[in-house]
Amino acid sequence: MKKLIFLAGCMMLCLLGCEGTSDQSSTGDLAGNITLYAGKSVIEADGTYVSPLTVMLMDKSGVEHDVTSEVEIYCNNGDKPIDDADFRTTEEGEYEFYAVRDFDISNTVTVRAVKGVPELPADPDEASIDFRHRMLLVQHTGNECPNCPKMMETLKVLAGDEEYSPLYHHVASHSYNTSDAAYSSAASSLSRELDVHYYPWLTFNLSDDDAYYIDDIKKRIDSYRQDVADAGISAAATVIGNSVYVNVGIKAAFDSKVRVAVWLLEDNVRSTQSGATASWQHMHDNCLRAMSGATKNECIYGKNIGKIKGGDSYEFIAAIDDLGQTWNLDNCEVMVIAVSGNGTYDLMNCAVCPLEGEIEYEYL
Repeated sequence: MKKLIFLAGCMMLCLLGCEGTSDQSSTGDLAGNITLYAGKSVIEADGTYVSPLTVMLMDKSGVEHDVTSEVEIYCNNGDKPIDDADFRTTEEGEYEFYAVRDFDISNTVTVRAVKGVPELPADPDEASIDFRHRMLLVQHTGNECPNCPKMMETLKVLAGDEEYSPLYHHVASHSYNTSDAAYSSAASSLSRELDVHYYPWLTFNLSDDDAYYIDDIKKRIDSYRQDVADAGISAAATVIGNSVYVNVGIKAAFDSKVRVAVWLLEDNVRSTQSGATASWQHMHDNCLRAMSGATKNECIYGKNIGKIKGGDSYEFIAAIDDLGQTWNLDNCEVMVIAVSGNGTYDLMNCAVCPLEGEIEYEYL
């Protein structure tokens, strides 16, 4: 309500002040609305973990300028602006922020403060950037797909191949039919994004590059394999309330723009499989359940965390909310995926962290 009253007052002043005059904006060459960004959407409520709040304004040529020092930022519709744009707190809760500059009011951003997120494990080799690389294989499937057991058999053979099994992580995207116990809206969104038209199918590294037969799959893996990964991943995951929280560390091998996706997977999901030729095909592992993120791009390709210098690391907390009531969290794990943030969405690396566990940077 305060924002509406303030905005109405600003509009009245603009009408009175600008009537019969030329356009002389108080922002000079800067045009457009201010935009407020929260550096981190989830923080540990320990009084030291910081989410920097930044306000940007775009000029007439489309270049953004940092005007944080020129604005007032309000929290939870407070009467007074906050004193520090580096937000931290010891109180758990959801904090909403908006910024005011002259007659402009920004968008609203939310920062969640929680307690109990586990710390990241120590870096076992701080001087190294020789990260072990793994690619991502996504199996598009469903329990009413009569031909999908053929892909299950192929993937079982691949997993038993000592040359190829260490080179990838596997996700089962059950999107063929909604009656499948392993189906999820996240899987459906992923399969649509990767342009899957028929089942079974296997895609590689978040691209629509696909394969079916074992020899073709191995050729695709050979084409994507790297001796050293472009980034390393560490993580620690836990359940607090009805949310999964993942403390994520990303360490760059060279100066890189990076996006990071966090997915929740479940093993041992029983769903009677059409066309099964063996009992084990009724049990499904690595089933995609949910993704962290506010938009489709954030969910699938990851949160844009900006540029990381080679050898440096970036840490943030990701949240996955509204866990399904039928999911067995004892059988769940999280996958962390580092993707190039330069617009190509090239996969840099991926790793799997147990729920209520941790993984450290993995070096060669």
